Amino acid sequence: MKRKDTVKLISADEMEFIIDKDAAMVSQTIGGFAEMELGEVTFPEISAVILEKICQYFYWALQYSSY
Repeated sequence: MKRKDTVKLISADEMEFIIDKDAAMVSQTIGGFAEMELGEVTFPEISAVILEKICQYFYWALQYSSY
């Protein structure tokens, strides 16, 4: 069962990261993807290692910055 307030980010090597939608919306780029409506966004050019760091940044920015 998928929660409405989460989004799945999928890396080029098919690793899946399920994060809070609020955290994903830190990135105005990701928020603009049509796939966000489906709750799943695939990044065919971003490896799992990099996408993990991006997710960590989203949570950091959500907590500490006023983006």
